[in-house]
Amino acid sequence: MDARDDEARLFDAHCHLDWFAHPTRVAREADAAGLDVLAVTVTPEGWRTAAGELAGCPNVALAAGLHPWWAANGHCGEHDVDELCRAVEDQRLVGEVGLDRSRGRDAPDAWSAQAAAFERVCAAAAGASAAGAPRVLSIHSACAATDVLDVLERTGAAGCCRCVLHWFSGSTPELWRAVRAGCWFSFGERSLATGRGREYARLVPAARLLTETDLPAAAGDKGGAATLVDSVGRTLDSLARARGADVRALVAQNARALLGD
Repeated sequence: MDARDDEARLFDAHCHLDWFAHPTRVAREADAAGLDVLAVTVTPEGWRTAAGELAGCPNVALAAGLHPWWAANGHCGEHDVDELCRAVEDQRLVGEVGLDRSRGRDAPDAWSAQAAAFERVCAAAAGASAAGAPRVLSIHSACAATDVLDVLERTGAAGCCRCVLHWFSGSTPELWRAVRAGCWFSFGERSLATGRGREYARLVPAARLLTETDLPAAAGDKGGAATLVDSVGRTLDSLARARGADVRALVAQNARALLGD
């Protein structure tokens, strides 16, 4: 993504741009509307496809990912983890990755698959960051915040990567542990619809605050960029109410810091 110095621009730190039916059109609409995006993917194959489709979109930063759901259900296997680890050697942006203990995804086989994948990816990101520019990780941590933080600390990723906890919903002690570990936090309107989400948005350090949409909800969405722009706008309004101050310029500044060298 090109460097953007205009504090009037919006930022979506976690969206599934490749799930739109026409991702390139949506990206161009978003750019015209003043929205920059960190587009996460859920499989290495999806990342490869999106890299071709979105090449030349200056407002899009594309992350290579392997979502824990796809690891847990066997859709992605060891070869996919191998591919993502190789990609991390050259790609600074990684996501969506993480762990999920919800809805039975902590069954032994499902848990071991996603845990092994996340550990390997974090170790690869830590190694690549130590040798060069810090990797940015957009991280899923549903019902698994302690597990995620354990991996980030054990692999060294917490210290040398920029770790963004997307839609964080852990406990208050887990929140403060994540803050001490140097994590960033991306909030969307759905997380801010809860009392816990609004309280966490008030508490996290200002320099680690980001906005997200986590949209669209499923592949093949025929919508346009207005869905993302409107959602980010509502999120900024909710954050302003939670923190008692306008945060638009702050989020723009944080976005530049996150994606900068």
